[in-house]
Amino acid sequence: MNDDMGRVRLVRDLVRTGVSHNVLAKGRRSGSWTQVRRGAVVPGDLSEDERMRHRELIAATVPALVGGSFALSHVSAAVLLGMPLMNQGLDSVWITRVPGQGRSSHRRPQLVSRVCGLEDDELVEVNGLPLTCPERVALDLAREFGFVTGVMNADSVLHAGGSRSFLLELAERGAGRPGNKVARRVAEFSDALPESPGESMMRASLEMRGCPPPALQYVVRTADGQVIARCDFGWPEHGVVGEYDGRVKYGRLLKPGQSVSDVVVAEKEREGRIMEQGLRVIRFCAADLRRPDLAAGRLNRALLGGSTALEAGRPAR
Repeated sequence: MNDDMGRVRLVRDLVRTGVSHNVLAKGRRSGSWTQVRRGAVVPGDLSEDERMRHRELIAATVPALVGGSFALSHVSAAVLLGMPLMNQGLDSVWITRVPGQGRSSHRRPQLVSRVCGLEDDELVEVNGLPLTCPERVALDLAREFGFVTGVMNADSVLHAGGSRSFLLELAERGAGRPGNKVARRVAEFSDALPESPGESMMRASLEMRGCPPPALQYVVRTADGQVIARCDFGWPEHGVVGEYDGRVKYGRLLKPGQSVSDVVVAEKEREGRIMEQGLRVIRFCAADLRRPDLAAGRLNRALLGGSTALEAGRPAR
C-alpha cells in the first residue's frame, strides 16, 4: 500500500501494540478514530475525497480477504488506475475471482465479488495489489453500469494509449457474460479523441438516442484553409459544430494570469469566429447529461436548421 492509503489501521494490529478495545471505542465516540469497516479505523475523520475514501476502504478490506486469489476490479480497479468515475459503486470494494475456487458471485455490505475468467494479460499490479487492466475495467464497468459509463472509461483508456484491438478482443472473450452485448458495443464505439469524461458521456448519450454520430475534434477552417478552432464535435454536412463545456475544460484553457471569466469571454469571441464561417454552434454541459432526451432534441433541431440553411445557400446561424 502506498502512503496515501497508510492512514488505515487494523484493529488487530493496534491491539497487539497495546491499544485496548475500550480505548478504541472511546476514540470512536470522541472522533479521534473513525471506523472504515469492521476491524479497521483511521485517525480523525474519513477523507472528504471520494476516491481517497475508497482507497482507504480497499486498504481496510484487502487484509480480510481469504480463500483463494483475487484481483481488484470494476470500480476499485478504476480508482487505483485513476480512471473516471460516476459516483457508482464507491461504497464497496470490487474484486474478481477465477472460477473453480468454490466461490460464487455475491454482493455484501462493502464488498462485491464476481467470479469470472481472468487471463494473465488482463492483469496488472499497482502498489503491490493485483488489478484487472484498464481495458478489462472499462468493459466490466460497461457490463455493470451500462453504455454511457462504459464509453466514458473506454475512451479514457484509449486516450491514455490503451489498445483498441485489445478492447475488441476482450469483448469477444466475454461472449456469454451478462451485459456483454453492451461491452461489445462500447468496444466498437470507443475512440481515443475525446479529451474529457463529459465529452465521452455526451456523445454516448446522443448515440443512444439515435443522433447522427459527430466527427470528433473537428477542425474549423476559413475558405483559404486558416485554422479557426477545434471543436469537440462536428456535423459538417449539417453546418453544425458542438462543444461540451465543463469545469475541467475551462480549467484546461486557463493561461497564466487568466481568470475563468477571461476564458469565458475568449470562448465567446472564438464562437463568433466559428459562426462567421457559416456554422451553427450548439453547446452541451453537465445538465444535458441529466436530461439527455432534451439535449438530443435540441441537437436534432439544430441539425435540421443547419441543413435547411445550407440548402438555401445562406449561413447556418
